Amino acid sequence: MSLATTALTGLFSETDLTRINSLAATNFQNLGQKYQKFIAQVIRVLRENFPSATVYNDADLAQLAAIADVIGHDSRAMMKRLKTACTGCGWCCSKTKRIVVTEADADRISRKLKQKREALFVFNNGEWEIRQAQPCQWWNPRNGRCTIYNERPHTCRSWPLGINDNDINAIIPQSECNYAVVALAHKTVMLLQAIEAGQGVQPLAPAAGI
Repeated sequence: MSLATTALTGLFSETDLTRINSLAATNFQNLGQKYQKFIAQVIRVLRENFPSATVYNDADLAQLAAIADVIGHDSRAMMKRLKTACTGCGWCCSKTKRIVVTEADADRISRKLKQKREALFVFNNGEWEIRQAQPCQWWNPRNGRCTIYNERPHTCRSWPLGINDNDINAIIPQSECNYAVVALAHKTVMLLQAIEAGQGVQPLAPAAGI
């Protein structure tokens, strides 16, 4: 039994832990190398900022981070508290291949820009998308800013949160996005603190930014 599994038995019942581990394993299976790279970045942040993480090897931390990813609620309130983690790199604007928006956003932005909806958005497989992505047609590469920032769609306002297959908010596992990496590191820290508290150890305060 791994150190991570041993630690988690103090927080979850055997049935719940089996189910949670199964959900975490599904992300590795379905997302493959992309998810592995994301978790590797989370581990880096944990080792650099949270001393308690040093008692775990990389495999244990990967398990803990993956579990933290599938439990708890990924709220916009949490993301607002962590917003300084966004470096403004523009990855989300310039590298996302498919930017899905709500029909309401497509209508609102079209009206604001006084253009036909179909000129700016395309309806594909039951969803509205920004017609020109990777990079987004409204991303300014000169300064890395959005030219319609005040009118940007909900998808952009909530990044790096997205809607998962269970129709709930979830952190988008993008290793190039520091905001997403720090968000999951933050959740993992909370899990580590819960483990420490459950074992009778004084929870450690995470370093700034986590």
